[in-house]
Amino acid sequence: MHMILKKVFTLLLFSPLCLFLLPAFAKPFSISSLLIIKTRLCDTLPVKDSANDYVFEKVEIEASFPGGESAWREFLGQTLDASVPIKRKAPKGAYTVWIQFIVDKEGKLSSFKALTDQGYGMEKEVIRTLKKSPPWTPAYMNGKTVKAYRKQPITFVVEGM
Repeated sequence: MHMILKKVFTLLLFSPLCLFLLPAFAKPFSISSLLIIKTRLCDTLPVKDSANDYVFEKVEIEASFPGGESAWREFLGQTLDASVPIKRKAPKGAYTVWIQFIVDKEGKLSSFKALTDQGYGMEKEVIRTLKKSPPWTPAYMNGKTVKAYRKQPITFVVEGM
């Protein structure tokens, strides 16, 4: 009986009636297994933000800083305070900080999130710098500009004094 219910539940999970019949068949399964199934089903879809606009995780052409790599390095040199980890007494070493943000269709940056926790104020400094950035060239998907996530690494190097 338990096996039959499991097969019926699996079939219903993919049908529009799933929302109405789910409570009747949910008892034999743990909540954690239901959450895993739901996560796997939703994993491949683009994420919707509050403006009901899709935010793509994978695109054909990534968003980029205007003027390319050399302009990006120049912007960082002028705007980023590379001495932040030194001022906060970070030990000698190289620290790579990863920040995720959204580049919208107009190239504006938003929704900054530190993906690392190196500490010593480095993530906050990179986010502060990104907020001062000019509009980026937006990402492209199917020949159209799209709102997309971008993950940007910045490496701080603390050398011996």
